Amino acid sequence: MKKPRKLYETLHNKFNETLGKRIISHQHRGRRVEKVYKAVHHLSNGWIHFGELCLAMVFMATTYLFGNGENLPNNTTLVYPLMKVSTLECRTQEFSTLSNSCITTLPVIHGADYVTYQNEKTYTDIYTVLRGASYTSGRDQAVGAHYGVDIASAQGTPLYAIADGEVYAAEYNSAYGNIVKIKFKYKGEILYAIYAHMHSYTVKAGDIIKKGQQIWKIGNTGNVRGALGGYHVHFEIDKDAWWRPAYVFTNCPEVSQGHYEIIQKGYCRVQLFQYTKDPIALLENAKATFPTQTPPPATDPSTNPPKEESWTNNNEHPASPEPVQPSLPIVPTPPSTPTVPVQPSLPTSSMLTLDTSKVDLIGKEFLNKRDLRIEKQFGEVVALDDSLTFTVYITRKGSDEPFHGTLNQPLLLIASNTNIHINPVSTVIVNQGKATITLTPQAKGNVYIALNLGTAKIWGLTVSIQ
Repeated sequence: MKKPRKLYETLHNKFNETLGKRIISHQHRGRRVEKVYKAVHHLSNGWIHFGELCLAMVFMATTYLFGNGENLPNNTTLVYPLMKVSTLECRTQEFSTLSNSCITTLPVIHGADYVTYQNEKTYTDIYTVLRGASYTSGRDQAVGAHYGVDIASAQGTPLYAIADGEVYAAEYNSAYGNIVKIKFKYKGEILYAIYAHMHSYTVKAGDIIKKGQQIWKIGNTGNVRGALGGYHVHFEIDKDAWWRPAYVFTNCPEVSQGHYEIIQKGYCRVQLFQYTKDPIALLENAKATFPTQTPPPATDPSTNPPKEESWTNNNEHPASPEPVQPSLPIVPTPPSTPTVPVQPSLPTSSMLTLDTSKVDLIGKEFLNKRDLRIEKQFGEVVALDDSLTFTVYITRKGSDEPFHGTLNQPLLLIASNTNIHINPVSTVIVNQGKATITLTPQAKGNVYIALNLGTAKIWGLTVSIQ
């Protein structure tokens, strides 16, 4: 029994020895493979990291040149939103009717250096309210919270797209009137250019537009305070796509004060600088040029404003609105026609006695700094072929220095019927302290004329046209 057992143990040991050698051999081979694998792995990881770095640099370069994946062209240059503007003296006329002497090239505030230009009439007549200013300060950017720049010109002045982009919104809004909002990309950053208070527009949401394309015109629709009540464009650059005007004030603690008070008193300036850009500085940094291509605008749609709608980024073109003029105060019913014929009197000239006790805060602010005198060059009885005029004189309070510019509230002359024609009905421009209003009789009869500063009546008279 010992021999078989001995033989078994010998064979078993031999087997284990052979198996062990094989296992060890395989382990050594495995270690070699593992070492080679680790070396290759480290090398490949190094190449991968190097490749990733190269790809990242490529992506950064392409983002700068072609944008960040949005379906928008990436603009590396911009153009100004206007090319030609009207002079102050001609601003009450339609732009298309102006003579060459009434039209000038938009003055450029080079380098956004506002201090250099702040006292130059050529600029102050046109750039009426800067970003960060108030409606009364105009160019003092340290006192207000105006979130764009107001550029004044005659009604119908052509406006241009500053960049290649897409129309984000085109509609009527009670505050901004006829408004177009362009989504565009400048050096990889998505921005929104807003054109407000327009007379008309010829685009719809979703339209692709080209830099320098003329697609809208200046007006004074909506709640117009910019340009101190006159024709102008409110031009604004937003960093976000919020669908309401003045969204920058949404998170402001003083938002309950209302946008007018915010702008006038300089509330919410942190939000102002956080969510908007200075339009002039943006254009100057981009070394903007004047538009060179001015294709004829599309057929101008009818512009009767629908009910106010919220801004939505869709392809529906809202019913194109007609410019909305501010509602006029109710004019008292004129007295009954005298039964006894009255002969026309000779033209008389007299200064009006104005009742300014009911003007609002805006009017009081204006009158606290200025003297307003209005001369009437006619009597209570006029002939059908008479030419009647009012002459408005405005000087600085306590001096004879004439006021030159636009009023922060319009003077409105309103007639109770069509027996008389008034031109202009709304007076906002005063040239060297003086403005003239012409009245032309149209038919015989009595007409009551009311003169308003804003919505407050400051004078009234019944005139008999013989």
